[in-house]
Amino acid sequence: MATAQYGTRTRTVEETVVVLTLTEDEADALEALVLGESGAVMERIYWALRQTEPPAPAADTFEYDGVVYDLNAKYTDCDGDVWSFTGRLSHDGIPRVSFTGYGDNAGTIVDIAKAYGPLTKVTP
Repeated sequence: MATAQYGTRTRTVEETVVVLTLTEDEADALEALVLGESGAVMERIYWALRQTEPPAPAADTFEYDGVVYDLNAKYTDCDGDVWSFTGRLSHDGIPRVSFTGYGDNAGTIVDIAKAYGPLTKVTP
């Protein structure tokens, strides 16, 4: 009779990250090379090269629909989920937020306020 034993183990993984600083011309040349290749890694490189969202301004607040949001604070939505500002802006200059704990669940403060508002500032 076959048997199986299940268990868990913890693994520590160390990664080396490379930060590449390019001029616009250099980035265009690298993009041309990447476009000639295929695969998931090349696709991620391509999209990283095309990322054009500007960094967030030094401003500490953003106003939408008469509400002034503190970009250094966290906010809860109508479901009790906590949102925080990412430090990035959308293409049209609106601050981006992410659902705490889920970095890939991001939108703009306007999107979240419309869909899940009202947003309430989390106070310590």
